[in-house]
Amino acid sequence: MTISLHGKKQKLFFAAAAAVLAAAILFLVSAAGTGGGIAGETNQQRVAFLAQCGWQVEKEPVSAREVAIPREFSKVYQNYNALNQKAGFDLKKIAGKTCHQYVYRVTNYTSKDEVRATLLVCNGKIVGGDISTAALDGFMKPLREMKAGSSA
Repeated sequence: MTISLHGKKQKLFFAAAAAVLAAAILFLVSAAGTGGGIAGETNQQRVAFLAQCGWQVEKEPVSAREVAIPREFSKVYQNYNALNQKAGFDLKKIAGKTCHQYVYRVTNYTSKDEVRATLLVCNGKIVGGDISTAALDGFMKPLREMKAGSSA
């Protein structure tokens, strides 16, 4: 059985097929993990990203260390991942990997408590983080709020 398409129908069919192919390619690229993403290898790139999110920070991090992202997420990590998903990140993409954690002091948050911006960087790309205080009645918020369907 063959299908014969002519004129407008043929053009419409090829346009639809091209759109499906483009969507599939975009899905595969975004599912590949940290291949694209937000540059965060240098301190300048990290500070610039935080500025794009609306956060002014001191020029140097107050701490930097390696952290292991678990393969299986505990309830705490599930909650932290949910917070990161609000910012367009998904820590499941880096489960089982070791990343760098950079903590910066935020200077433009109106609070009596010290507010910090934490960034997770894996393979030179920013893959997560948060804005938080260490106070007993403190808070933890996404780095930014993304619209539904957006990603980092």
